[in-house]
Amino acid sequence: MNRTLGTLALTAILATSSGLTSTASAQQAVSVQTDQGAVIGQQTTANVFLGIPYAAPPVGPLRWKPPQPASAWTSPLDASKPGNVCPQVVQAQFVVPGQTVGQVIGNEDCLSLNVYAPPAASSGSKLPVMVWIHGGAYTLGSGGDYDASTFAQKYGVVVVTLNYRLGALGFLALPALTGEGGGASGNYGLLDQQAALKWVQTNITAFGGNPAAITIAGESAGGMSVCAHLASPVSAGLFGKAIIQSGLCTSPGNAVTQTEAATRNLKYVGKLGCTPDDLNCLRKVDISTLLKTTVPGLRTVSNLVWSPVYQTSVLPLTLQDAFAQGQFNKVPVLSGTNHDEGRLFVSVAAPDGKPVTLIKYWGAAGLLAGLTKALPVLGQYPYRTYTTPALAFATMFTDGVFSCPAITVDTALSKSVPVYAFEFNDPQAVTTQRVPVDLPGLGAHHTSSLAYVFQKPIPGIVDAYTFTPAQATLSEQFSAAWANFVKTGTPNSAGQRGWQTFDPARGNVQVFMPGGVAESTAFTADHKCGFWKTLNLK
Repeated sequence: MNRTLGTLALTAILATSSGLTSTASAQQAVSVQTDQGAVIGQQTTANVFLGIPYAAPPVGPLRWKPPQPASAWTSPLDASKPGNVCPQVVQAQFVVPGQTVGQVIGNEDCLSLNVYAPPAASSGSKLPVMVWIHGGAYTLGSGGDYDASTFAQKYGVVVVTLNYRLGALGFLALPALTGEGGGASGNYGLLDQQAALKWVQTNITAFGGNPAAITIAGESAGGMSVCAHLASPVSAGLFGKAIIQSGLCTSPGNAVTQTEAATRNLKYVGKLGCTPDDLNCLRKVDISTLLKTTVPGLRTVSNLVWSPVYQTSVLPLTLQDAFAQGQFNKVPVLSGTNHDEGRLFVSVAAPDGKPVTLIKYWGAAGLLAGLTKALPVLGQYPYRTYTTPALAFATMFTDGVFSCPAITVDTALSKSVPVYAFEFNDPQAVTTQRVPVDLPGLGAHHTSSLAYVFQKPIPGIVDAYTFTPAQATLSEQFSAAWANFVKTGTPNSAGQRGWQTFDPARGNVQVFMPGGVAESTAFTADHKCGFWKTLNLK
């Protein structure tokens, strides 16, 4: 909030602006008046405003409290640089230059968002809005990783990317916190996202957006967050469409009650040097200790260490139950996964770079499905069929954690709302991720579709790339489908009906490949979803 412009002349000019205005200065500054004060962004291919606070810094006594309103500012706010990333530990598979594995980065004063608008947008434009929720297992990433300027400029939409509290800071459920919070704890990161959506509804008109045409979109943990907002009565009315990319919405092990999480976390708190009911002590624990302390006895092959919890006012039901019972916010949904999601996680299973051993693969099957169901899983995915245990593990993980749970979600939602199902499948998707020695390649791995949507490098995921002509065409088709959905509620271009809504009886999924885009009804068979359904994993 202290980032104000130092040039008094520019401040005087821009402080009087209303709506969106461009200056003739070499800086290409643009100004918008929000309900907190004026913000000064930069005009490039789009009007870009970075690091706008949408809530008060959740520090000191506000640690593990619902987000509070951000203070107003009197001088125009410099919105030319991203805000602080939320505290996180750098992981090997997503390290970027200047960082080291295991390093703690970020600052608790991190609740900010970024706005990208077409250069000609004004307060009267009423353009459709996409709010992007980043992934990262609820422990990594930031909204600033995603440059949405090309997407905004090319398709005439306003894009908002946001930060939310991560790890223990965002998702610690604890009996003392539950008591202090009037019966609720653990969903602070989700509450942050809701606060950002409320900020968007209040302020996006000034940037050229239409508060009545908001689509929420997210990938991985961001996709699961989208599912959580679909299931949350508190999120009702905050958005009108939803895009789920590679969400782990009903994946095994991710349905944890507030009580279960709070009981589990007592052991975690015991390792912090505080008693479980001493919230004053806990709010003084340094960030590095909080983030590097592990939760004892937690399965981590498929479920998330920190994530939203249910049986709360924010999430009364598990995502699976909310969808199955039709108790969710009824909006059109675009939902999909990548063909080879699990290949990215081979480097997580074998961080030393050595091949995945047969014993480690067997153990992973047991952790994913449970010891009593491990043998049937191994029977479906014999390593000899896949040439290496690593490829068998990656295929098992893709099917059991991503592809088939996505079909479960699509099936449930489609009973009440239009659902458009897709699979991204570029066998040689652009990436800067290291290929494990025991995989033939990463294929269309987890996160690989995002560069095709935003058409920009994404730090730690795709740092630099060059599309082949076929991949460039694929990217145009894939990103345009997203944009069409944001604008109209259908991914089809005007006058076209090639992409039909999902029909559980047909299992129709739109497959995006470099050679073309076509409907497939073989998705459930290809990913053995009939088998995974019989296991009934929770």
